[in-house]
Amino acid sequence: MRILHVNNLNQVAKIYESELTRRGHSVEVYEPSFSGGLSPLPIKLALMPGRILHFRHVIPKLNANYFDIAHIHWSSYGILGLVGDIPFIVHCHGDDVRDRLKQPFFRQILTTILRRATAVLCITPDLLPVVKPIRSDVIFSPAPVDTEWFTPESAFRSSSKTGKNILLFSRLDPNKGVDLAIQGIARFAQRHPEVHVQLLDWGILKEKYKRQYAQAFEFIPLVAPGKVERLIQSADVIVGQLALGALGLSELQAMSCAKPVIASFHYQEAYPAPPPLCQATTSEEVDEHLENLFRQPEAAAKLGQKAREWVIRYHDCQTLSYEIEKLYHNILKVNGLCVV
Repeated sequence: MRILHVNNLNQVAKIYESELTRRGHSVEVYEPSFSGGLSPLPIKLALMPGRILHFRHVIPKLNANYFDIAHIHWSSYGILGLVGDIPFIVHCHGDDVRDRLKQPFFRQILTTILRRATAVLCITPDLLPVVKPIRSDVIFSPAPVDTEWFTPESAFRSSSKTGKNILLFSRLDPNKGVDLAIQGIARFAQRHPEVHVQLLDWGILKEKYKRQYAQAFEFIPLVAPGKVERLIQSADVIVGQLALGALGLSELQAMSCAKPVIASFHYQEAYPAPPPLCQATTSEEVDEHLENLFRQPEAAAKLGQKAREWVIRYHDCQTLSYEIEKLYHNILKVNGLCVV
């Protein structure tokens, strides 16, 4: 098959490119222009013509002379599927539908895109009820994790660490429940002054938390994708999101590294077995879990190992790439295209 992935969000497209290429397919990843993507609305609108102009690099290829199928990550980029003449999949990743489908302007556009798509996927189960009113056949397609890259730290590195190390592995945004997470971590740190806490210097609330906690916590800049594994391994416990009720890539990568994770998960029906983690929706629960994990390191290590086994079972990139490959074949078969 000749496959086009649009938008390498969270490295998902690149992971599938690697796995599908290994299976003998021809895969290309197109990265849209993100100029002004995080800027205030007036600047973003001013730069929009340039971003649209960048599509000229991919639009001429959206036909059977170049590709058999397009897999588009982030629903608004599904506009490219509308201008092409090959089957296209829209993979929803979060705010692209969670927030925008509540806005009349975006809802009208996204409804057209989602209904015209050959298939619609959601990367986390919390997005399914958001999309189902538009596409009742929406599919849960979990985030692939390279479990051969995100591995437990070596025994030597583990034994050489000292102290208690906590990483709040979440963007500092209101919809992630970071207020509760930070309050729980701060309460624990007050009783244990030797604890070392790291927060990502990322998100709309980062300046607020810097003013409050710059003297007590370390704010670290975003690291390159190839260094995320080291960041995770530097921590003893990972605290993730407490508000959405679904596991994002951050939590999954931490679990793949056999780290005990404190997070919120509400969609037990999404998997045959629930994820092994410390469930928390309040600051008190975060504090209590931290206390238990650091008081019982052997139990924490066992929880981390179970978490890794669970990720390998349900999120391993090789397994999920096989499922994606089957989906592509079925779509092309339905569309009367027989492609090896």
